[in-house]
Amino acid sequence: MTLVVIKLGNTVYNGDEEDEGYELLRFLNTIMYPHKDDFMDTVSEYIDFSDNEALHKEVIHVSTIEQIKYEGMREELREELREEGIQALILDNLEEEIPKERTLVKLEKYFNLTEEKAKQYYEKFTSGEQNIISV
Repeated sequence: MTLVVIKLGNTVYNGDEEDEGYELLRFLNTIMYPHKDDFMDTVSEYIDFSDNEALHKEVIHVSTIEQIKYEGMREELREELREEGIQALILDNLEEEIPKERTLVKLEKYFNLTEEKAKQYYEKFTSGEQNIISV
């Protein structure tokens, strides 16, 4: 058995058909990033599933798991960025000496928070050493 390691880079391959190695790089990119919407269409150009239903089901299963994982990572990132925005608004309002009540109204309005959730965030980011935004 021989192990081959292939590094595609940090960006999705978007080469042209006339580029050298286009077919190979496109196939590798497809299987390395199975969360893309056109995954099954593209991989079907390279693999004939007509004689192997089990393989077809397995590929769909793997791509679905990857899609779920990818969507979960996007949701986590979105929530993290949202929380950093909340923190920035709170700290900026503190620096500008804007009253707590006004800051809470802004949190409710701009981040669609309940009054209770706005208060929780305010307390979280105004207590102790939390006043530094981590990047």
